Amino acid sequence: MNDLDIALVGQTSLPGLCPIAEAVQQLATDSGRDERGAIFTRKEVVDFMLDLVGYSADQDLTSARLLEPSFGGGEFVVAAVARLVESWKRRGCVADLAACIYAVELHQSTFEATRESVRAKLKELGFEAAEAARLTQAWLHFGDFLLAPIPGRFDFVVGNPPYVRQELIPAALLEEYRRRFSTLYDRADLYVPFIERSLNLLAESGQMTFICADRWTKNKYGGPLRAKSPAGSHCEPLSI
Repeated sequence: MNDLDIALVGQTSLPGLCPIAEAVQQLATDSGRDERGAIFTRKEVVDFMLDLVGYSADQDLTSARLLEPSFGGGEFVVAAVARLVESWKRRGCVADLAACIYAVELHQSTFEATRESVRAKLKELGFEAAEAARLTQAWLHFGDFLLAPIPGRFDFVVGNPPYVRQELIPAALLEEYRRRFSTLYDRADLYVPFIERSLNLLAESGQMTFICADRWTKNKYGGPLRAKSPAGSHCEPLSI
């Protein structure tokens, strides 16, 4: 059983599991950046977004949970790890950091490369190899964010969701996404249900920021997401 098989075993029951699993396997192993909708984020943008939601080392981050729904090359995760560890060291408290970050990625080789980057960052920050490996395993999760069971709610949600047109998604998988997410409506891009699920996982007083196109704020397909978005939320365009 490979890593992707293990990732699928724990997911909720999927009607027609075989074609859906095959579609997820295809996206996880065969897809290039265009098919995955991967767009990497510059460090200054990452830092700005983490500052924007208040995920900063001068706060007690050891008692908070951060979600990154599609971590890709790990730009947000590595930056968040550095801030979390600095916050922890400043307080000199006894705390297990394992529950503080939950990050998901579907593309297998990208997942593996980022796993090594996070381990290396932790070693750079003074962690022994065994502890770096334990925390990395606790934080990074291999699977499809839109299908995988994700425990609890989160105080912070940050990231750069995938931009994938519906015609690039295998039919069985697209049907399952549509069954689960009302915002995958009309011609909505895949980033739209990513926002829906992230909002569902956000704690009542939580903060969320994504880099995303602003078309959903005015186009037909954004109607269900606009109706779902909490009062006071907004979409600010960034030049990246």
